[in-house]
Amino acid sequence: MAIATFLQLLRPQTIEDQRAQRIYRGHVLDVVAQIRQIFDKWVALREIEPDYARLANTAAVNRWELMRLVERIDRLQPPRVLNSAHRTMLTSVTASARACQLLAVGYRFHKSEAICDGQSLLLETVQDLDDLIVRVDAR
Repeated sequence: MAIATFLQLLRPQTIEDQRAQRIYRGHVLDVVAQIRQIFDKWVALREIEPDYARLANTAAVNRWELMRLVERIDRLQPPRVLNSAHRTMLTSVTASARACQLLAVGYRFHKSEAICDGQSLLLETVQDLDDLIVRVDAR
């Protein structure tokens, strides 16, 4: 742990710091809820939909929604103590969009490797975001 980070942890938090962290936590929870909703809808559709073209289109729409979410996250100004969590969130949401891109390509062109990689990456990023909530709550 860097000494500046350690000293930051020792500094008492002001009311403004606590408020900023609470507001940012709300943003994190909103982002995770949106990604969780996309993920759950995807899993449900994948279980019942035999048409690869429809799966590819759904994955492409999910990617578009996630990239819009990346833009929204990029505009957020996290509290200084949560800069690392912000970078993690941005990376995870971008990776989720990449996962949907792999899924769209895989289903469109019948590439099982892309489908497997996309599904695996999507699972990883959802787990990373769940872990992020724990990190933000710890602050």
